Amino acid sequence: MDNNEIKVETPAKKPKKKPEAEILLDKQLEMKAKTRKTDIAILASFCAFILFFGVAFFVIKDKTYSETEKRTLAQMPSLSFSRIVNDLKRDLKLMTMTEDEKKAYIAELGDSYKVFSDEIGDYYADQFPFRDQLRVVKAAAEIGMLKQENNDVVFAGEYLIKKDSVSGVTKNEDGTLRDRTYEDAAETIKNNVHLLSGIEQNLPDGVDLRTAVAGRTVDVAKSKLPAVFPYEDTHADAYWNAYNEQVEEDKISAVELKNVIKEHFENGEYVAYKTDHHWTSLGAYYAYCEIIKSYGIEPYALDTFTRETYTTSFVGTTFAKAGAAFGGKDTIELFRYDGDTDYTTTIMNGEKVTTLQGFYNRDKYRDINDKYSVFIGSDDTGDGGNNAVTIVTKNGESRPKMILIKDSFGNSIVPFLARHFDLVILDLRTSNKDFSQYLDDPDLAHILVLYNMETFMNDAKISDAAARIIPYYKQKAKQ
Repeated sequence: MDNNEIKVETPAKKPKKKPEAEILLDKQLEMKAKTRKTDIAILASFCAFILFFGVAFFVIKDKTYSETEKRTLAQMPSLSFSRIVNDLKRDLKLMTMTEDEKKAYIAELGDSYKVFSDEIGDYYADQFPFRDQLRVVKAAAEIGMLKQENNDVVFAGEYLIKKDSVSGVTKNEDGTLRDRTYEDAAETIKNNVHLLSGIEQNLPDGVDLRTAVAGRTVDVAKSKLPAVFPYEDTHADAYWNAYNEQVEEDKISAVELKNVIKEHFENGEYVAYKTDHHWTSLGAYYAYCEIIKSYGIEPYALDTFTRETYTTSFVGTTFAKAGAAFGGKDTIELFRYDGDTDYTTTIMNGEKVTTLQGFYNRDKYRDINDKYSVFIGSDDTGDGGNNAVTIVTKNGESRPKMILIKDSFGNSIVPFLARHFDLVILDLRTSNKDFSQYLDDPDLAHILVLYNMETFMNDAKISDAAARIIPYYKQKAKQ
């Protein structure tokens, strides 16, 4: 080769760039090998989870009642050929109806509207294994997501507070049913006050009537609500405005309790349970003081009672609704005094009769969740203190009598009122029997209607009381 010849080098070719789709496929193949074991583990865990709960569902015995939710649980529905045929007939009938006809037909059927598939769904939901524990997990998850509530119960520090308490259904003008609204509740409040006014106007000389409505936890413990919580969602102002305006208009004898208990609460006193909708025994004492002073009677001083701790592990109705309580459990106290076992409490629910010496059924309710029913609770724990008729007398003494028409808030106030009067205690929610024999008692001096606002705005049973008391005294006046 000539030394002067110049050698020209050919530049190396650049490697051809792979298309993006091919690069992505390579990465997927690479990841597939790495994640195969993880996928198998996840699938195996899922299958194990399904298998475990499937087996547990059939192994664990069905429950009839939930102590934590305080309600009866759905049971396995019966299935028969005739029922399948009836369900199919009903479905075919519904298919031929207009929307308005469907609503009227469903309202007419009521609870019997549920088909087998609905009932089996309720059964599986109520009997799901470890339901209580899973409800706690759900509540914790709600807190973790900063929702501050679960199932319409607000987690207000150590207090559980229901947002609103409207319940039940009402009829539209066309006869169809719908859920009640807060406007319906406010109207019920006005109607109840007006009915009480009618009773009061027809009472004979020597018998008077007092109405006392206690606040809900949301009314008493308003200061515990989170700063960002929309208080208007509780509709508390609408309810109390309706009540106060109607009290003023009808001029009934009403004892103010809500603000009294609220003031004690804001002073740091334990007057409302944290996990339950009732007032505590201390709250009941302060309510008793206001009621008894309205009769011109001096209440017994707080230091005349010995406060006996019945339990420190009470969880109540708002715990049952929320599914969890992260602020601890409640303490139930019994306010004892010398001679309180000299009183006889006779509890009548139909043919069942329970007799207590004193006011407390301590042994019966100590080991179950419904510990609030220690107050005038019958031996049938299903009644839980909400007895049809309860009679309290002091052994060997003849005293003035009071008819106490109440909801469960009245249960814990009984030991205080009994120091002054023999009591006939009526819970109209559990009894529709005639009680004219008690109206005819010559020793009857007082009728006290004691409800919590939640009951007062949802329950129309006061109309039953008016329908019995007013005609009775009108007829007596004619004689």
